[in-house]
Amino acid sequence: MYAFLPGFEQIDVEPPAGADPELVFFFDSGNLERSGSSVKQIASHATIVNIDHHPSNSRFGDINVIEPEAAAVGQMVMEMLDHFEYSITPTIAINLYVALLTDTGGFRHENTTPRALEDAARLARLGADPGHIATQVYKMRPETTLKLSALALATMRIELEGRLTWAKVTRRMLREAGAVMAESEGIIDTLNSIAGLELAILFKEVSSDLTKISVRSRGAVDAAALCATFGGGGHIRAAGAEIEKSMDEAVRLVLSTAKEAISAASAKP
Repeated sequence: MYAFLPGFEQIDVEPPAGADPELVFFFDSGNLERSGSSVKQIASHATIVNIDHHPSNSRFGDINVIEPEAAAVGQMVMEMLDHFEYSITPTIAINLYVALLTDTGGFRHENTTPRALEDAARLARLGADPGHIATQVYKMRPETTLKLSALALATMRIELEGRLTWAKVTRRMLREAGAVMAESEGIIDTLNSIAGLELAILFKEVSSDLTKISVRSRGAVDAAALCATFGGGGHIRAAGAEIEKSMDEAVRLVLSTAKEAISAASAKP
């Protein structure tokens, strides 16, 4: 999806063979586990700089720069570049604008603050093309992504009189659609668009004993707190977790916890 970003082709999924970095930066990662398997290759003597805006961040770095008020880590990077008097080139502006656009849900989420809009305007002046970027991010999805969304939405269930909705993405669906799990990214936002909804949950089957969840809240339930129960985290309105259980077990466990959370939130004066 983001192959259009300048510099995308320079990204390496794994560190070079034999690499022994002494300084490692983590961006937008609430904890080490969310950073993937590459963290296992980081030596214990390396200095870790943790830059994030998730309130639930576990402060795993030797140096932690956490700003929950920021709409996106891209905003924080922008401030750092200004602080150290680095020029923001058109290439940098495009990448930072995408970070801001996507973390605010296309400037639709509650974190779309005046500061976020002002920063977006500045990045546009510095070389980011809002119309072109929006098209690339939201209107260039492959056919396989739509097929996967259709299969997942067919499993949608609505409970608690419309307050809770959930759906699943299974490995069988991925094979049927010819898709990869990354293409499931927008499904949770579709679930979260239902009128009157308080909590939306998407279950993603990674393996027979690992299930990921994405959670969105529009009510009194704290999505980050709910996901923290399962070792995850995020924001009040958007969070996620990895659960070392089968899809069926994860569904039972998470739905039970979610229903208790909705009931508890409703009981508060």
